Amino acid sequence: MSTAAKEREKQAKMKALRKELDREIQDQLEESGVLETLVDPAKYQVGSLNEDDLKDPAKAKKIVEALIFASSKPLTPAEIRKATKVLTASQIEKIVTELKEEYRGQDRPFEIIEIAGGYELSTKREFAPWILRIELQRKARQATQSALETLAILAYRQPLTRAEIESLRGVDVSGVVSTLMEKGFIKILGKKEVPGRPFLYGTTDKFLEHFGLRSLQDLPSISEIQQIVEGSVKKEQLIGTAKIVDVPEDQKSDEAGNESSNENTTRETEAPVSATGEAIGPRPEEIKSEEDHGSDAPSKEN
Repeated sequence: MSTAAKEREKQAKMKALRKELDREIQDQLEESGVLETLVDPAKYQVGSLNEDDLKDPAKAKKIVEALIFASSKPLTPAEIRKATKVLTASQIEKIVTELKEEYRGQDRPFEIIEIAGGYELSTKREFAPWILRIELQRKARQATQSALETLAILAYRQPLTRAEIESLRGVDVSGVVSTLMEKGFIKILGKKEVPGRPFLYGTTDKFLEHFGLRSLQDLPSISEIQQIVEGSVKKEQLIGTAKIVDVPEDQKSDEAGNESSNENTTRETEAPVSATGEAIGPRPEEIKSEEDHGSDAPSKEN
């Protein structure tokens, strides 16, 4: 056996030993009642336990059902037995069987399934398309919010590279940028004169048309879009920067999906300029200096 194989075997044995020790300690703490003394039911605004409830078959069934329903993972018979302290494994199995029959008899949309040695409450497969629709709607709302935030940043600070947008938003925007380009809301304006020469993005006429604007000068004030970008960008960050280098039209489509990884290392050092190249604000380091002295960084809105 090689040295590496011996080391892996040693690590596996140590991991198994730690797991076994943790289990033994947990069992001892539960048997001694120490864990219960560490939890104050009043803190969680719940009533005290009534052990006599488990003597009533109807109430015992409801208790087991509630435990399975509330668990975020399959609940094993051993865990149910530890929680109730009264019910035996056979009693728990009988209760679960009765619950399964009740659900089938009532034609409920959910059922108790056995997985990973435990019980779990799960919706039936036939309702998966409806659940998927809800999930897709949720993801669509998230995608819409992400697109709006990206558009807001670009509208007020264009042109920007993808890395600069990600720096402001704090998340990856490659998918959002691609989608907005496909929809025609943003386009490649040129390349930034920094190492790697990443693409610069800006809004299109379709963006103006969609939001009922004649030009970028008609953009609402930052306070009016604050709800959209709240928590994603700072007010002083919504100032345009960067230098534009024209890119031939035949190169834009070919290179749009192959931006250099060096883009993530670029930083802005130029004075803020508008899409036309006119200076519209102080250098970023000047804004930083003012912030360090406790003053509000001045910003200009288009």
